[in-house]
Amino acid sequence: MSKLIFRLFFSFLVFVGVFILIQNYLTPSSFGKYGHYRADAIEEAKVITPYFKGEEKCASCHQDIYDLKYSDLHSEVRCESCHPPKITAATECEILPPIIEGSIEFCGQCHAINAGRLKKGVPQLDIEEHEGSQNCIECHNSHAPWELKE
Repeated sequence: MSKLIFRLFFSFLVFVGVFILIQNYLTPSSFGKYGHYRADAIEEAKVITPYFKGEEKCASCHQDIYDLKYSDLHSEVRCESCHPPKITAATECEILPPIIEGSIEFCGQCHAINAGRLKKGVPQLDIEEHEGSQNCIECHNSHAPWELKE
């Protein structure tokens, strides 16, 4: 065997050996116990604080807003899509109300012109032409956007 092939073969064996050592060192001991994931993740997920309360919890206190939202195209949008849950599920929203963003960038995630969206499903606007300097909720009611504020 020539020296070149021997060196190449030896380098390959060293590389594979180092790879196996690193893989064994970095792979958690519970990996593969219940399939192709880390079994300890189940216990870790149980202690994560839940943030989403769900539509029913919102409707129990805000039935009027819930009914207004369901009379609009926003009926398919969950409350927590626009009201990010910055509080735990145990905290009441009267104590720490969810933040309403309402900025053009935030609303534009759904309503900016995008050729990939169906025009009849989501109203699309040219954000630059549609009062680009104001936040959307300064003019529009976020639960019934067709109603303009005074």
